[in-house]
Amino acid sequence: MPYSDAVLYLHGSGSGGGAITSTSKSFTASIAVTGVMSVTAGVAGNAILVGDTISGAGVTAGTVVESILGITAANGVGTYQTNLLAVVGSEAMTAAPPLMGDLISVGAVSQYSNLELDFGAPNTGATFPWLPQFPSLTEKGYAFAPENVGQGGVEMGIHIIITGPVYGNSTTGARVDVTTSATATATTVINSRTFVIAQLQVQGAHYFIPVSLPNVLEFLRFNFVNIGAANGFVGSIIAWFGPCVGGEL
Repeated sequence: MPYSDAVLYLHGSGSGGGAITSTSKSFTASIAVTGVMSVTAGVAGNAILVGDTISGAGVTAGTVVESILGITAANGVGTYQTNLLAVVGSEAMTAAPPLMGDLISVGAVSQYSNLELDFGAPNTGATFPWLPQFPSLTEKGYAFAPENVGQGGVEMGIHIIITGPVYGNSTTGARVDVTTSATATATTVINSRTFVIAQLQVQGAHYFIPVSLPNVLEFLRFNFVNIGAANGFVGSIIAWFGPCVGGEL
């Protein structure tokens, strides 16, 4: 996965930028005789995914999550089908492996990327991180045409890598809206791509959404939108703005 090609992460490095995040999964849950695990509380960013191994004082070794029955609240709260057919009372549990990248958890409300790129120098109200090497189209003070954000002749866009397969109750899938604006909290959509849930369940899949560089204003981010029904979905991704390097889907 060509992380080194990232201009800067929009999602996958927490809310302050930096290295790829790795989040341990700990929560409070019980398991019924049917194997249904009910999670009542979880840590921030918790995402229990299909294939995770569950551990706890009363949990039999080798217990794994077979499906997600419903995500009802943040931090993994909901119900999951496991392969354990034994009753486990409410207790502290963990799920492995840890979550790589950042959580995408979308229900009735969509989720914006954790970071918003700022292509101009900091000013009052500006958000970090900012990229002075890629000047904003709205900040050039001379009469000539401003530079485009990106590299001349190289297609730029949003890269998304699935680090935790997206599962849930969405019956259709998700739409990713790439948004921009001249002020923080960008909401103007400049491109969109729709994914079916099956595409979002491929661990390691690398997707690319091209961005028309003349349309990029100072701020850039994306919005994950549930276009299906029911409780939406949960998974984890790493996403960045950068050049197309070949091999993306």
